[in-house]
Amino acid sequence: MERKSLLFRLFWLFKANIIISCLAVGGGYMILPLMKKQFIDKAKACDFDELLEMYAIAQSAPGAIAVNLSAITGYKLARLPGAVVSCIAAVLPPLLIISAVTVCYRQLVDNHAVNAALKGMIAAIAAIIIDVVYEMSKNVARSKEMLGLFTAAAVFYAAFILNFNAILLIIFSLAAYAVIFNIRNRLKK
Repeated sequence: MERKSLLFRLFWLFKANIIISCLAVGGGYMILPLMKKQFIDKAKACDFDELLEMYAIAQSAPGAIAVNLSAITGYKLARLPGAVVSCIAAVLPPLLIISAVTVCYRQLVDNHAVNAALKGMIAAIAAIIIDVVYEMSKNVARSKEMLGLFTAAAVFYAAFILNFNAILLIIFSLAAYAVIFNIRNRLKK
């Protein structure tokens, strides 16, 4: 992909991000399998570990994960013009859909078929999120960083089963990882 002309890359980024944006119903977790299909399977623009790193950065930045990730991947393939084109393509379909829904809101809010379709989409989104978590867990297990899986399971259990304060759990997890990271660095020296 990097050997292609800038114009080709910009056109490809626009097309790929339009497709992803049209299909990514359900938020930021839905975008990862769609990005994988476009950027890894079709274009071979990066590998899955690199996409996960970009996804982690997109999650930590303020704003919508989908737009952040499209900007990061666009920048990787075509620098600033790629980021701009990718962001426009990521925002355009939702903007047009929301504009159309706004015009037809009264007719759609009471429509039983629309409500049934939305409920069906919730089940599909849940299945795709489970698939994303499974794929991410496989990569963590492959890298033999089982501490991350253990911590995620422990935090999930403490937050949802034992009703611990989520903010305190995050702070504790960060502190524990800082200590572990420090110990690992000292042992390497």
